[in-house]
Amino acid sequence: MTDSTGANGSENGTQHEAPQQQPAEKVGDILRKERVTRRITVETIAKDLKLNAAYIKALEASDYDRLPADPYVRVYLRSIAGYLGLEPEHILRTFYEERGVRVPTYNEERATKLTITVKKDRGSRVPWIVVGVIVAVLAMLSYIANRAGWLSTAGPSPTTVQEPPAEPGESAPADSFPAADEEIADSLEADTLEPAADAEEAPSPPPEASDARDTMRLTLSVTKDSVWAQVFSDGESWRNFIYAGSPRSFTAVDSFNVHVGHHARVRYTLNGSRLTVKKAPKGVAVFKIDRDGATVWSLPTWNRVFKGRLE
Repeated sequence: MTDSTGANGSENGTQHEAPQQQPAEKVGDILRKERVTRRITVETIAKDLKLNAAYIKALEASDYDRLPADPYVRVYLRSIAGYLGLEPEHILRTFYEERGVRVPTYNEERATKLTITVKKDRGSRVPWIVVGVIVAVLAMLSYIANRAGWLSTAGPSPTTVQEPPAEPGESAPADSFPAADEEIADSLEADTLEPAADAEEAPSPPPEASDARDTMRLTLSVTKDSVWAQVFSDGESWRNFIYAGSPRSFTAVDSFNVHVGHHARVRYTLNGSRLTVKKAPKGVAVFKIDRDGATVWSLPTWNRVFKGRLE
């Protein structure tokens, strides 16, 4: 009977709250494993979320003594959990259970709001005040200078000369000049209408001897149909068709590099003299022309030297 009463008393009496069961895995371990799985560094999270990297490392190490006040910790946990794709409420509950905080106390902690007030920087208004003062001072100085006659235009305004009215029955000549300008008008007419006597007879200066000596002139003439050619004159490329009866000339100081499709149809003239390219095939031919004459190239050598400039 006593045992039954004691049992009933334990059932009907005040129940004692069982101690909270510690979570199987700590919050720090959950956060660290998820961060490592995603291959994200602590510094990256701190930079992206504008958080303190030391507090993130303290959370992962479960070093609660290094953490700030609980409201800040909740902000950190919510932000990091959302960043890593975890459930923020689950992370918060696990964190409080790990610390042994009961659910009522946990709910009270959740009800606490953290209010951060950002004080406006009044110093940012100083530049605008300074600008306003400068503008006002400049406007006042401009007004004073204008009233005092210190400001003037860049040059004197043109003065209109009004001639006296003509006598009845007379008309003023249309091309008349003021008396002071007659001499200037005469000099203008002389300069405009009377060119120097030897202006047309002055011969043009002869070309410089060095230009005539240093510049080479190559002419390609086609004897039949047309020929495709590419010519590099001192490295400058030209490529197109050359037609019979329409020779093409090129100038260079250093050398010419020629690529023709039908070598047998082309006649070459260098500085007015016929040039014979020896050992060149009748079909496609490539060769170099300089002051020593013509040097035949192989097609692979041509393609290697002028790679990227042939199309």
